[in-house]
Amino acid sequence: MKLERYELKYRIPLDLEAPIREHVARYCAIDPAAQAGRYRIASLYLDTPDLRLYRETLDRQARRFKLRIRRYDGPAHYVEIKHRIKDVIAKQRVRVPDGQWPACWHDPRLAVDHPTWHGFVARALRWGVQPTAVVRYEREAWAGVAEEYSRVTFDHHLTVSRPTGWAVPIDGHFEPMDLPHRFGLGPESGVVLELKALKSVPLWMRDLIRRFGLGRSGFSKYGAAVETLSVDRLRWAPRTLPRSSA
Repeated sequence: MKLERYELKYRIPLDLEAPIREHVARYCAIDPAAQAGRYRIASLYLDTPDLRLYRETLDRQARRFKLRIRRYDGPAHYVEIKHRIKDVIAKQRVRVPDGQWPACWHDPRLAVDHPTWHGFVARALRWGVQPTAVVRYEREAWAGVAEEYSRVTFDHHLTVSRPTGWAVPIDGHFEPMDLPHRFGLGPESGVVLELKALKSVPLWMRDLIRRFGLGRSGFSKYGAAVETLSVDRLRWAPRTLPRSSA
């Protein structure tokens, strides 16, 4: 899968969640993939030993990228390259056969025969990345009914854990991710609103932004995860990259 889209991100107080959802429901339908309205996501983020990718996010570099392995409830894993050029996101991802992560990462003979996999491994080797943080949250997703592609997501219960090798756990202990001092919100706020669209932002999304006075926070889940864990306390996993397969 390769997808290019606009992506606008906001951290919102809890009292805005219900009225924003009511507005969204006029133009969108709940994602049918979400059982009981929500599903869980866990992502293992990779970075260099000096946290270069984190620092580029912190500095709001116009061109930057992330490498991550994403998992939903279930055995499937996806490797992803996420590029950002200003507000435009280009995401490439490929599914790893069930039960083969992280074995395929350590053994080139199990490598996925797909351009995205080869590009992912090539970047990982070039940058010397290592597991840095596992981010987990619950997502409520809505899909626009009139546009080719439009999507609204509410992310709840943002948590983080230290990586244990290359595994992507979705259960177990995770630490709450909360940085209210950076966003001027109370400690109870943990909802991240994301508006996503192809080519141009539809009028109803623009009306939503105006009606609720939404201000861009520049919030990065990965950046908040690193800060929650404390950079100086990070323990890096051993280097076990495949020798080749790119």
